[in-house]
Amino acid sequence: MESGRRRLSYVQISRAIAILFVLLGHVNILFYTDYKYDWFHMGEWERTGGVDFFFIVTGFMIYYLYHQKVGVPGKTSEFLLKRLIRIYPLYWIFTLLAIGVSVISPAIDGTYSWDYIIKSMLLLETDPILASAWSLSHVMLFYFLFSAYMLKPKIVKPIVLIWIIASQLIGLKIIPHSFFTNFSNLEILLGCLVAHLTLNYTFRYSSMLIMIGLLGFLGVWINNIYSLINIPAPILYCLFAMILMQGISEKDKRNRKVPKVLSFLGDASYSIYIAHGPFLQVYILILKKLNLISALGNFFSLIIVIVLTVLSSCMVYIVVEKPISKYLRSAVFKKKIISVETSLEVAK
Repeated sequence: MESGRRRLSYVQISRAIAILFVLLGHVNILFYTDYKYDWFHMGEWERTGGVDFFFIVTGFMIYYLYHQKVGVPGKTSEFLLKRLIRIYPLYWIFTLLAIGVSVISPAIDGTYSWDYIIKSMLLLETDPILASAWSLSHVMLFYFLFSAYMLKPKIVKPIVLIWIIASQLIGLKIIPHSFFTNFSNLEILLGCLVAHLTLNYTFRYSSMLIMIGLLGFLGVWINNIYSLINIPAPILYCLFAMILMQGISEKDKRNRKVPKVLSFLGDASYSIYIAHGPFLQVYILILKKLNLISALGNFFSLIIVIVLTVLSSCMVYIVVEKPISKYLRSAVFKKKIISVETSLEVAK
């Protein structure tokens, strides 16, 4: 392990927490749409803050894990290949399943053009077929940007600065809103900033930072209900997610043991992220067909749907994502090692 680096036990858990908050927001939207029932009016909110925390965690982990490899020959392609192997295979599987279901089920309105399918598969569509995975477009944009930064840091640094300034000018309506100047992209970059601060400075009172972050999220939720102040929720979520992440990362500067269940949920977080949307809809449909929602009530039905969705998504991680990722990494990087060894032999 590199100097200064430790196992990110608490950060690993935070990945799971972020995705579970996203799931909570989506299940509330579904129950509110169909049954006018939701927890704390979450079904009426645009976002619960889970995706904002997810973006901060994403930027943090990538910068923390790869900052020492910036400018190192060969590391850029390695980074990008690892990201592609992790993101696309599982996403493609569930996108194809969604397309298949739309074809065979008359209850689902879903005739997709080839152009839309191709854009969705490549994550070039901001409203993809697998609707719950919309944020992946921003994540992949960041991965390509970070790859460019690893390859040519001196060139990319000023470009990132200009990008950040342009993102802020949107609020002043000086430049038009677009995918590239979306606030979500800025949140991922701010996650990198948190990692940079963690690596270079020590912040006291980490517990207080975590408490401020959590209370800040609670405050935003209360504001969503009562509209006390007129500040866009994503900005507040981002601010308190950064504070929360700073506190969590400080806690991780000491080696800590965490419950295996929570660590596992962190490992399975991507599968939960990709699979939770389809599973939520399937389990709600099953309960509806069996008339269990009316029998059990909305509250218990919602709990059951959440539990079944998390368990099913974890099975996807064990049975699908983990084996595929392991196989592809072995195949791709084994070939890469053989190629390098062959080149060295030729050089001799």
